[in-house]
Amino acid sequence: MCTRFVSGWVTGLLLMGLMSIPGTAESAEPGVDASSVLQMAMVGLGPLPGTSMMGTMQLEQFDTLVSAHAWPMPQQRKWPMDESGKPIVKTRRLDEKWVTLESWHTLGRLRREYRRTTSQLRELNPEVDLRDLEEGQRIRVWKRDEEAIPESRGGPRSGRLLYGEPVPKSDHYIVLYPHRAFGTYYAISETVRILDDYYEHFPDADPIIVGDTSFRTGRSIHPHSSHQSGRDVDITLPRHDPPPNYNRFHHVRRDNLNVKRTLWLLTNLLEGGYVENIFLDWHHQRTLYRHAKEQGAPDAWLEEVFQYPRRSRRGIIRHEPGHKTHFHVRFACQETDRWCR
Repeated sequence: MCTRFVSGWVTGLLLMGLMSIPGTAESAEPGVDASSVLQMAMVGLGPLPGTSMMGTMQLEQFDTLVSAHAWPMPQQRKWPMDESGKPIVKTRRLDEKWVTLESWHTLGRLRREYRRTTSQLRELNPEVDLRDLEEGQRIRVWKRDEEAIPESRGGPRSGRLLYGEPVPKSDHYIVLYPHRAFGTYYAISETVRILDDYYEHFPDADPIIVGDTSFRTGRSIHPHSSHQSGRDVDITLPRHDPPPNYNRFHHVRRDNLNVKRTLWLLTNLLEGGYVENIFLDWHHQRTLYRHAKEQGAPDAWLEEVFQYPRRSRRGIIRHEPGHKTHFHVRFACQETDRWCR
């Protein structure tokens, strides 16, 4: 019999689940009122003696239950669809995208940035004289087509994006280049979900920068070799000290990396079930790996998630040069993507 103490309301909740495991409740020692002991543990009135409730086998089951709850193994999921075959998206979305013109905006620049022809812009802005644009004027550059589904075609390095939709604005995060922030419905929805949840969990957090995703129609996007098919998103790393400005990604020293918040972002992205890979600098991987291990992450989870500590290993989070300032999320293809790879 082990001598071990566990306490707290989380433990109580987990043990209630454990008590449903066949043979667990029946193995409690005579004279112990399991429900009353659990209630005391849940309200924090005292430790829960493992020797009074469970034998060695049950404690091993408890350890497995706690590990599975705190560090669930990543699993690939298919995006939910409605009866008509359209994706179900519950996060914030834009129906229209407008640009407030700055002094440098010209018709040619709008056409290049948003991959539009003059006739398309006229159709989107029938009341506007595109030959006489003025600073401060609002121009519509995108409108949702309710009949179309954003679709990734080809691969991240040689693909395109059909009916791409933009990352919506937020008071919490910053979209660095709005004309380069288009993607599939699942890439945009998961980015919005994880960032909205992040600021709900860490309300005092500094703004996070969302970098490049794709152009509205995908294709080559300098200086990347990928980001061509709407499934790649760059997100800046959380820091202890705010960056000098929010005009670009900044170098993050290892001692300035907010490890706790970065690991929260990565694990919640993986738990979502739609991530194919995350690319991150090797040294930041090492810092996160060690922190996760200190927090009790099982070896099986660490091996599945991180490429570190062996470069020959194929973890979900992999080293890729140029990712010291941010991490790069690549979402897996969905059934709505034709010829996606």
